[in-house]
Amino acid sequence: MIHASKAWLQNTLPTQFKPFVDRWRDNTSTPAQQFIEWFLNGEHMGHWDTQHRPTFEKVFNAAGLACTHTGAGIACTDTTGPQALSAKLATAGNMLKALGLAPGWRNEEQLLLTQQGEVLATAERALFKTLGLRSRAVHVHVENHKGCVWTGVRSMTKHDNPGMLDNLAAGGIASAESIEGTLWRELDEEAGLNSDDFAWIEPLDPHELVLSRPLLYGGWHHETVILFQGQLKPGRRPKNRDGEVGAFQLMTPQACVEAINAWQFTPDAALCCALALATAKQIRKD
Repeated sequence: MIHASKAWLQNTLPTQFKPFVDRWRDNTSTPAQQFIEWFLNGEHMGHWDTQHRPTFEKVFNAAGLACTHTGAGIACTDTTGPQALSAKLATAGNMLKALGLAPGWRNEEQLLLTQQGEVLATAERALFKTLGLRSRAVHVHVENHKGCVWTGVRSMTKHDNPGMLDNLAAGGIASAESIEGTLWRELDEEAGLNSDDFAWIEPLDPHELVLSRPLLYGGWHHETVILFQGQLKPGRRPKNRDGEVGAFQLMTPQACVEAINAWQFTPDAALCCALALATAKQIRKD
């Protein structure tokens, strides 16, 4: 699994994407200094914004997750098992929601995993960025048969990155869902597409990237992004079904490069698109 650090991007992406790479945030960027690491049973689990640390500590203590300060960060111990831990996180989450510290609440649970992929608990999706927890998501880069790229424009009602360009389909992997299940659910919900609409669809290389970085508008994004690419059959086109996409655009590869460098894409979608274009050699690799 590859960590999408700024150094990795510099060594991987063609020089045409330099403006995009220059603005990329990772866990070594200056804003990261505002965060403190949170550990559960000795394992690093997330990042807390230090301006909210006293509130987080009070909430976690009240939820039965006693916190202590260590040289490495904030440490909690819990040996009650996944079900009880999920309940404690739900209690903490509802308190943070009431305090306005869990924006984008979805009533949707995702798996809280160890670094080895073992399930520790489930937690509300909104908590993952508030607490910097490790999540998983799928992104799909889709082109037509002529090599132009289908992109979505995020609805202005979206909490995260409203109005920005996105991959044709992308979304978090829910607690009871497989990667393939998420792939086809998102394509159906966001673009009205199924397997019959594709000439081919396959994993993008690299297939899994770990993104860990402070967010521009608060919180920490620590996510394993599973990347796919595909080509629609002639005459097939996306159609929105869930209201999360405001519009669709068909863009040339060069227009995508320009939009990526201008930060018109969400960071995750920009990276997926840039890697797909570079892999297909649709742009020069100076």
